[in-house]
Amino acid sequence: MYTALEQRIIAKASELFLLHGIKAVTMDFLATEMGISKRTLYERFKDKETLLRKTLEYQDKKSRQEREKLAKECTNPLELNLMEYKAISDSLRRINRNYIRDLQKYHPQIADYFTKKRETDMEKVVSVMEKSIQEGYIRAELNPRILALLLRVQLETLIYSEKIEKNHFSYPEVFETIVLNYARGIATPKGLELIEDFMEKMNH
Repeated sequence: MYTALEQRIIAKASELFLLHGIKAVTMDFLATEMGISKRTLYERFKDKETLLRKTLEYQDKKSRQEREKLAKECTNPLELNLMEYKAISDSLRRINRNYIRDLQKYHPQIADYFTKKRETDMEKVVSVMEKSIQEGYIRAELNPRILALLLRVQLETLIYSEKIEKNHFSYPEVFETIVLNYARGIATPKGLELIEDFMEKMNH
């Protein structure tokens, strides 16, 4: 269980890592931003690596809480997916491009966290796909596990491809293009109607 100060440090570090990239945020910088001494910071977290790991756990917990909230508000699995993708798109607008690059280059062991998390998330996506098929939003002849895999591969291309930056596309723009084309391609007429209604509301 974290103390109030430790919770504040984790939340602030998470915010700064996402905003500036991991490499740019030193322990000195974090201590200054928090208005605490570097000694106090190191008494709570022995090094930056440890703190970074805690911020990933914090972000994961926060994402799960937001997903649970969305699940209560949505009336069907496809709507839940669309709301989740909108939330991800909004968050991408606030993430420095160096964040993922720094994680892979300087913290490869912690980057494995994402790999393991994607395996867990994969099963959740498969489950939602199955429910969407059962309720008539996704075409019944499609294999939900293949659908989930194809979506994952496309999103990994977004995260790891340098071509996105070289062509000066923003992550949110590419993410939204991937998701919308994907969703429209697998949807039934009933699903397409829901998608178009959702997009119309978002654009207004």
